Amino acid sequence: MKEEKYYSIGQVSNICKIPIKTLRYYDEIGLLIPNIRKETSNYRYYSKEQLIIAFMIRQLRSLGFNLKDIKAIISENKMNFYIDSILGRLREIDDEIFQLEKKRKENESLLKRLREGNLYLKEKTKIHEEDLFKIEMIPEIQLLCSRSVIKSYHNEEVSLERWIAINEDALTNGLEITGSIYVTFYTELFGQFFSKDCDIEFAIQVAEDEKVNENIHKFGGFLAATTIYKGNYENIFKTYIALKRWIDNNNYEVCGNITEQFIISPIDTRNEDEHVTKIIVPIKMIGKKK
Repeated sequence: MKEEKYYSIGQVSNICKIPIKTLRYYDEIGLLIPNIRKETSNYRYYSKEQLIIAFMIRQLRSLGFNLKDIKAIISENKMNFYIDSILGRLREIDDEIFQLEKKRKENESLLKRLREGNLYLKEKTKIHEEDLFKIEMIPEIQLLCSRSVIKSYHNEEVSLERWIAINEDALTNGLEITGSIYVTFYTELFGQFFSKDCDIEFAIQVAEDEKVNENIHKFGGFLAATTIYKGNYENIFKTYIALKRWIDNNNYEVCGNITEQFIISPIDTRNEDEHVTKIIVPIKMIGKKK
């Protein structure tokens, strides 16, 4: 009878490119127990079959299998189980790829938004109203919304809890965040500035979701007068007044609820000087310009 060949722990480590420390750990957890162990010297010797198992473990680890699943594959020692395990791992990888692609898109959206805001920050201060304000068609987007009445609301006080909550709501629901936070005031014109109860909708732009979500609404698709406000909100009321005067002087009237789009928001940076807010006022023409 041919004598079976055995391999020392050092040889297995060298052949299979597995650190000796790791092989000892596999021994401790019962994943790969040496066929022979000399108690006096604590030397470990592995059979040819165990060398194959060691290589399988290394290969499966490189494919992303965890030790629990590897132990099950080795213990079962059936090809059908092996194939099913690989199919399961492929499904996990597909999900990981999907999640990574989603994270990449969200990073791209954040980068685009911050760069847009940074361009506004670099612009020189505009003097003439025709440069400050403009008319534009607001593109239609999807917003995840949360609407409620806030007691004694004042626009200078940023409701950070609501801002963070809407962001977390999107993440919890697995939605892809694709843009800014939007705040819409369902109140009389300028009502958000007078420390009174205010009906407010906090929202965040998300990708279209195939699942039914009653809190995702369309926003946009209307004509609006817009302007960009930079810095903290202490003087934003003056910008609102100037924008309203400009709307009136150009034969338009307000025909919807005012929205603020936070291109660079208080939850993006603590530097108030770098906050960039777009004021969006739905309008319609009331007569021909003279």
